[in-house]
Order: sequence, then structure tokens, then C-alpha cells
Amino acid sequence: MGVEMKKKMISLLVCIIVISAVLFGCSGPGSSTSKTNETAGSNETKDTDTISKTSSGEVFAATPEQLALLPEEMIGTENEFEGLKIGFSQRNIAGSEWWEQLVRLAKEEAKYLGIELTVYDAGNDLTKQLADIETIVNLKPDAIIINPYHSTGVLPAVKKVHEANIPLTVVNCALDAEGSPFTFVSCDVENSGYQSGYQLAKDYDEKYGWQDEVQALVLSAAAQEEESDLRRWGQLAGFNDYMLEKYGKSNLDIVAYRYYNWQPEPAMNETLDALQSNPDIDIIFCACDGGAQGVVAALDSVGKSGDILMTSIDARKTVLEWIKNGDKGVVATVANDPRMMGKWAVYMAALQSGGITTPSTFYVPNQCYTKDNVDEVYDSNSQY
Repeated sequence: MGVEMKKKMISLLVCIIVISAVLFGCSGPGSSTSKTNETAGSNETKDTDTISKTSSGEVFAATPEQLALLPEEMIGTENEFEGLKIGFSQRNIAGSEWWEQLVRLAKEEAKYLGIELTVYDAGNDLTKQLADIETIVNLKPDAIIINPYHSTGVLPAVKKVHEANIPLTVVNCALDAEGSPFTFVSCDVENSGYQSGYQLAKDYDEKYGWQDEVQALVLSAAAQEEESDLRRWGQLAGFNDYMLEKYGKSNLDIVAYRYYNWQPEPAMNETLDALQSNPDIDIIFCACDGGAQGVVAALDSVGKSGDILMTSIDARKTVLEWIKNGDKGVVATVANDPRMMGKWAVYMAALQSGGITTPSTFYVPNQCYTKDNVDEVYDSNSQY
């Protein structure tokens, strides 16, 4: 075969491969033949029906109308999955308003759809969560939802879920890709962190201008937890990017780095301890609004409320009110609504139980709220 003919054959082969990839998608560490490898969420919608018919079966794609639903509005139609049974292993509930709201909306969505949802609370105990998941598997539900206490620690139990051929949905906290296939329902938390950190840099710069050093306390939620890590990476990247874009250099000096396990009281204690060693802290990065509540309590107790600027993630009513009033130093929070995740996790699990292909990753909207737009979302009557 001549050289020119070989070149033509290679070009034809490349074209075939590219067309195949476009039509059928690519397999990745978070997907399998029973899942698509696409991400659906606030910044990617499809002008298609809720469920699209394809040669391989039914494929779910959220409509713009579904993504625009308010947190307390239900998805789907009433009694759409009547008689279905779903088991839900939740990493913890007590002491966290965020997790309470996630579970509450999961239950409400299940009731609306006619699903029997059984929730198991692991109480932040990996051993108990492993046992809970095994218990659920033995009950042979139509689908299982897990909010993992540890991204790799739960893998032995996840393996049993797959061995039992039960569809798996993971919500909020990431599961290691080794646990595939599953659908992961969450926010794009690294992007949320980025928006949060960028806004903190912007507000600090607008208030003080360039300073050779900005001393920071970084409050990361949990050690060696991917969800916590992604938020932190995003926040620090966002702050540094703002400074680099404007000044060509960054002035961020991290003088203290602490964990608070997603809870307000540990966040308060860690903040007070950090301030004793570093009384000149200028800014605080907080991984979630529960932590922000602890930080504000700490700053109130030492008379520094409003003096130290802070950013967070979650968009809880309390933190939105602080942004609105402008008296606590909180400059931004990014929506990471547990109610959205709870109801979408149940809906995704229900779809999977019927053999419908769901995305490997599904992101709920993550709007950044500041003094400029907080009035658009703040609701004094909200439960969250």
C-alpha cells in the first residue's frame, strides 16, 4: 500500500473514532456502561425532554425547568414511583442543620413520589455506616443512596451493593472512583470554593487596597476528605487568582490551618485558639456556613466582629442575613443547598431503579451571594 493511501486510511480511522466518541461518550473512572459520563447541573442544560429515548434505552437529562425549581419544590409527578423502596445511609444527622435539611427534603421527595425511604444514621462512625449499608443490602431495596463518611472507607460495603446489583446514588460527599458505577449528586464544590475565595479577595482589595501581607486562617472541614479538600483548593485558588490578575502577585499568608469536622462549636474553638497565636489575622476561609456560625460566635466573644473579613459556602439563611446586614464581616457565601441535593438524590435513585441511565455526576446550582445580590434569595421564613 502506498504512503498516500496509508495516510487516507489513517485519516478515515481517526474520523470514525471521533464520531463514535461524540455519539456514545467516553468511559471514565466515575462511569460505566450503565451510566453516562456527562455532568448535568446549573451551568449545563439540555433542550431535550426529561427522558430522551436512545438506542441503548432511556437516558435522563434535567430540563431547564427542573433545574430552576425552588429548593422546596418537588421533582417529577406525584406517586410517579409508587411502591418503590429505597435505603439511605446518611453519614450523620445530629448537630448539623445542613444534614438535617438534606434528609428532610429526601423524605419529602420520597413521600411525594410514593417511595418508601428508610434512613440510617451512621453518627459519624465508619464502622456503623459499613454495617448500615450491609443491612440495607440484605433488605434488597430497589435502590440505595449513600452519603459517605469516608470516600474510601465505605468501599468494602459499596462492593456488596454492586454484587447485589442494586443501583447506587451517592450524595453530597464524594465516593472514590473505585466504587463505580454510581451517580454522584452534589454541587461543583471546587468551583463553589473558587467563587467564594475570589469574592473575598475582591472585597478585601476594595476595602484596603494592596497590602504586602494578608494573614489568613483556613478552616477546612475534615482531614483527608475530598469534599473538604476541593472546597479549600477552590477558595485558595480564587483568592490568589484575583490578586494575580490585578497585581501580578499574591499577598496571601496562611498563618493558621485548622479542621472543625463541619460543626459550629469546633469551628468556634479553633478560631479562638488561632486568634490567640495570631491576633492579627485579616481574613478567614471557612468551608461551610456551619463553620461560619462558629467563627462569628468566636469573633463576637472577643469583640472582633466585622473587623475580620470572611467567606463561606452553603448560603444558609443566617449567613445570608449577615451578608445583608454587613455587620459580621461575612462578604460571600455560595449556594450548596442540601435540600436540592436531598430531593435530587431520591429522584435519581428512583430513575435508576427503573433502568434509566442517569449522569455519573449531577451538579445542583451554586450561585455566589454577596451584598449586591443577597436580597434576591434571602427569605426570613426559610427553614434553611
